[in-house]
Amino acid sequence: MSLSLARCVEAVARLLDGCGPLEPVRLCMSEGDVQAEVCASGPAASMSMARLAAVTSSEAAGRTDDRDDGVITADLEDDVVLVAAVDAPVRGAATGLRATSTAAGAGLLRTLAPWTATLDQKLLSGAQLWVEDDGQGFTVRLLATAACSDDLESVAAAAGAGLGRVRTWRTGSGLDGRGSLPCGQSVHLGVVRLA
Repeated sequence: MSLSLARCVEAVARLLDGCGPLEPVRLCMSEGDVQAEVCASGPAASMSMARLAAVTSSEAAGRTDDRDDGVITADLEDDVVLVAAVDAPVRGAATGLRATSTAAGAGLLRTLAPWTATLDQKLLSGAQLWVEDDGQGFTVRLLATAACSDDLESVAAAAGAGLGRVRTWRTGSGLDGRGSLPCGQSVHLGVVRLA
């Protein structure tokens, strides 16, 4: 993953820079693709999707005049594929004044890129980096898989590399954890046991 995920994170940061203001966006990034969900409805969602379409020189497929639920598929730089759609606003998100911004999201991604570049590509193959903007703050999650119970600790250690104050705990499906980047951004970790 490392360099591939880092390139994806950097490509998405540049995409957000080019879009201008968007409604809160939930991102799921992996080695070669990113799923972006605009967490809004009505005209605000339509405006955000229009900005994404314009910056990627694409059109939302499946969109009708009275709906904002089209899907954008576009090739970004560095062989990264974007799939963007509209989703309901984040549950529990406060309405009214927004404390986050698209520019702050792009800045966070640039902060995450060097960390993702150091992650072990072999142990974390297929991992996903989630960055969720709920309008009041950002949540960062790295999700990975372990082939069996014996691999949980090594995969969790690889996922927590470069993070400070890492704590992990067992769950019914594997391990969860939390650590923080040197900038103070909290990162949630999840390792799911496949067998």
